[in-house]
Amino acid sequence: MLRFKHLFYIFFIVLGFISKANGEKLNLNEIVFEDINGDVFSLKDVNSKLILIVNTASFCGFTKQYAHLQSLNEKYDLDQLLIIAIPSNDFGNQEPGSNKEIKDFCEGTYGIGFPIMAKQSVVGKNKHHFYNLIEQKYGTKFLPKWNFHKYLIKNDGTLIKSYSSLVSPLSKKLVNEINANL
Repeated sequence: MLRFKHLFYIFFIVLGFISKANGEKLNLNEIVFEDINGDVFSLKDVNSKLILIVNTASFCGFTKQYAHLQSLNEKYDLDQLLIIAIPSNDFGNQEPGSNKEIKDFCEGTYGIGFPIMAKQSVVGKNKHHFYNLIEQKYGTKFLPKWNFHKYLIKNDGTLIKSYSSLVSPLSKKLVNEINANL
């Protein structure tokens, strides 16, 4: 039964490998998060050309992508690309810690220098408003199927593409898409 469960998850991860959006824009003015320190973080205040939003987890097979995200963070200036991590315990209970534990892990293990939000749901009835908007505008196909699902968004609210966990932040596909939209 355990093997079937893993195959089921792998199927859905592959199904959402890369999804191109329909061109409809998100209203960034209405997307507000609580950051890992408990402060308000509003996308309306972001001046970067591109935003990469990633749901994360500290105890996942894809957790090493934190290092890749930090490499991207160091490669691009803040006015070019802003990476936002959204810790979530929705998949496999792989983010069980408190916000302080998550922050300590990210900064201590990976030297994360990009914004980390407070832990929140990214799927289900209690998912954050951002994910509700994704579902409303683009459908359930665009919702995360696992940890480290990525959304590349222009600062005008255009969702460029959605990438599954299997797509590394340093993959040619994602980096080429970033460069093409700068």
